[in-house]
Amino acid sequence: MFKNILVPIHLEYIKNHKKLLKGAFEVLDDDGKITLLYVNQNRLHGSVYPILGDENQINYDQFALDKLKEIAQEHSLPIDKVSFMIKDGSAHQEILETGKKINSDAIVMMATKPGLGSYFISSTAERVIRHAGCSVFVIRLDDK
Repeated sequence: MFKNILVPIHLEYIKNHKKLLKGAFEVLDDDGKITLLYVNQNRLHGSVYPILGDENQINYDQFALDKLKEIAQEHSLPIDKVSFMIKDGSAHQEILETGKKINSDAIVMMATKPGLGSYFISSTAERVIRHAGCSVFVIRLDDK
C-alpha cells in the first residue's frame, strides 16, 4: 500500500475517471493522500500560445482546477485525502517532476492500448514508467 499517490487526470476522458480513481484508492493506505494533477500542454504549441495570452491561460488553469474539484466531488472522494495541482508543460515531464517534488511513492495513471505509433514515439505512460523513481500503476482506457 502507498501513502502518497500522484494521479494525473486527462479532463476529456470522463468515462475513465471512475476506473482510474478506483484503482488509486485500492492501493492507498488508510492514512494516505492522493494528488490529482492536470497538465496543461497549451503553452507547448507556440502557434497557439499567442492566441491564448496570459489572461486566457490563467482562466483556463482556473477552469481546469475547478474541473478537478468537480471530478473529486462527482466520485465522492474524501476531501481530506485529496489535493489538486495544475502544471504547464509536457505531460510526462510534469508528471515525473511533480512526483519527485511531492515525494510520491506511486503514480496511478491512464494509458491507451499500444498501437503502431507507440513503436516510434513513446506514449506518456511509457515515458513515465521508464523514468519514474517510484511505482507506476497503469489503468487501461476503455475502448468504448
